[in-house]
Amino acid sequence: MQVLVGRQPVFDRDYKVSAYELLFRPHGKHQWDDSGVSLTANVLTSSLMDIGLDIITGNRLAYVNVDEAFLLSDIHLADLLPANRVAIELLESVPVTPETVAAVKALKSRGYTILLDDVVRAADVRPFLEHVDIIKLDIQYIENLEGEVQALRKYKARLLAEKVETHEQYQQCKALNFDLFQGYFFCRPDIVEGKKLPESKLAVLKALQKVLVAEALNEIHDVIKQDVMLSYRLLKYINSAAFGLSRNVQSIEQALSLLGLNKLRCWLSLLSLAALGENKPAELVRTALYRAKMLELLAQSLGEHETGNSFLLGMFSVLDALLDQPMDKALQDLSLPESVRETLLATPPRMTNKLTLIHALDTGNWNAVIDWCLNHPRISSGDLSRIQLEAMHWGDDLMTELSIG
Repeated sequence: MQVLVGRQPVFDRDYKVSAYELLFRPHGKHQWDDSGVSLTANVLTSSLMDIGLDIITGNRLAYVNVDEAFLLSDIHLADLLPANRVAIELLESVPVTPETVAAVKALKSRGYTILLDDVVRAADVRPFLEHVDIIKLDIQYIENLEGEVQALRKYKARLLAEKVETHEQYQQCKALNFDLFQGYFFCRPDIVEGKKLPESKLAVLKALQKVLVAEALNEIHDVIKQDVMLSYRLLKYINSAAFGLSRNVQSIEQALSLLGLNKLRCWLSLLSLAALGENKPAELVRTALYRAKMLELLAQSLGEHETGNSFLLGMFSVLDALLDQPMDKALQDLSLPESVRETLLATPPRMTNKLTLIHALDTGNWNAVIDWCLNHPRISSGDLSRIQLEAMHWGDDLMTELSIG
């Protein structure tokens, strides 16, 4: 069974990722069956054990959604999911009954972190509240958010604000002393009218500009050779295990020759991305790297000749948030390929088919994923699962290599 994974970050008050909520779907001839408890168990086992939590979430906690049928099944959850790595998130569809409350208490006694999903009114789930560790409040549907927060403060559970879409909403929830946050606010620019870029970021953009407009390797040579850190990182990169070279490369000229212009552009772009991401949530850089690599791998699998543009599209899709500027201003001094620029500047942002797929995977929009696969028969379900995990793994490894997050 091939498994597709959606991975949504959960942030603490310092913008650091404390956990990932995981969404799963078997893909291929098997279709999702909400009433199939054994199938759900198989999906979780395959995803968490066969793929590996280290690949999907690193050392962070994984939130896994469960419904009433799975909660009350005879399957012993502790035999499937390690309590020190996995938290159990009760979907809003789970009714409050003596049986479900007893099941929650049993899971709690076995060391699991328990979450309540999509809470709107504390009164509706009161029997659960004494036994859960985290309460997720859907801020989009709560009329009196401050009142609900006050009602929940009598319990020991931490409060998580979900569906936080803007920086303003994040600040509001932070002022109400929420402990955790989930939503797409970290991908939105915090725009301040008349805001200027600091000189350090301007310098990075100017160097990136030279790289993007270069037509030959010798035009980039001086940009790298005159920067000690770039030279060091280039040699470290070319001599890494990923290249599997039989002997060490010791000259900038040889390293440039081995990489080639297209790969060099991508490599320098990601280093620039890391520099531009200073004082921003590390997850924003991780998102850019994941999108870039996945778009590149999809382009390769679809037989597209130019994969570098797909890589750049994914990487720069979060440039407005990195620079806290509207996308048109963020791209003002960059000479990007026209197809990439047009996609990023469209209002609303126009996504290529590949970028649409990534968004569908990240949000668990499985119908959109299935439609995409039906329209792209060249990529099998196994290919898509492999590509997604490879992109996740690649992005996480680079974050470690670049010492980010």
